[in-house]
Amino acid sequence: MRVLKKIGIAVAFLLLARYFPVIYYANEFNAFVKNEAQRTRIGAQLRQSLLQQASIYFLPVKPDDIRIKDDGDLIRVSVDYHVPVNLFMFTHELSFHATGAGLAAH
Repeated sequence: MRVLKKIGIAVAFLLLARYFPVIYYANEFNAFVKNEAQRTRIGAQLRQSLLQQASIYFLPVKPDDIRIKDDGDLIRVSVDYHVPVNLFMFTHELSFHATGAGLAAH
């Protein structure tokens, strides 16, 4: 019984160690997307800033994952990306969606 309990604790620790950094960095990036969409008023600069920040957070965001829509006075950004989590025996892919909006440049 003790052996099973130790194996269960080891598996739980392994899963936590693999998933926690991905979820943490994804949440940080999602907050960055919201803030940056409000701050940056030009679509090209916004895309470049998001790609740079995603690489800092080790997130595999590609330029095609970022959609920027300029609706006159409002700029909207949406980022859909997938992060693979290596669990040794197989790879699980987590999906994330980040959005933000701000005033567009005139």
